[in-house]
Amino acid sequence: MKKHNTIRTFIACPIPETALLLIADLQDQIRSFEWKIKWVPVTNIHLTLCFLGDISPSQQQHIVNAITPVTASHKAFDFSLGNPGVFPNPKRPNVLWLGLYGHVSQLKAFQTNIQSALKPLGFSENKRPFKAHLTLGRIKGPVLEKQMARVLCMDIASKQCQFTCNRLVFYQSKLSRQGASYSVLNEWILT
Repeated sequence: MKKHNTIRTFIACPIPETALLLIADLQDQIRSFEWKIKWVPVTNIHLTLCFLGDISPSQQQHIVNAITPVTASHKAFDFSLGNPGVFPNPKRPNVLWLGLYGHVSQLKAFQTNIQSALKPLGFSENKRPFKAHLTLGRIKGPVLEKQMARVLCMDIASKQCQFTCNRLVFYQSKLSRQGASYSVLNEWILT
């Protein structure tokens, strides 16, 4: 339940249009299986580094101040789209995602540094290890094993869709019946 006068927030890297076009095509291909899935609108796909949850407006500037030194000397990340995967596993798929190749280990270290900077503000570290991925949708019903195998064998990586994540964004997420809408609270440019 949402606390009164709080905003739902997260920290993420936006994905450039060139990669989003390929992701939209992939979602369309998978839609042909007619799975019961809640798709993430392509315009909402991003690389989440930290989900902060509900914060009070007074915390906003403290979060910005904590993250700014971490981003000040950080370089942009170069990635290529990888292949599809699912959480927690193919036998019980809940989340359909797309992997990334490239500066993944540097991104993981960056994400750890951000979490460490936020810890003094009362934000706990994620219990699960960080995995760089782009969420495509949340599976809401049974999936035929054969179809899942076909999706997990899709070779997106061979399309060599390379892009750079050169911004880190502090987003507010507003949930409604139409889905989530995001607005930018702050952003940092990675050199």
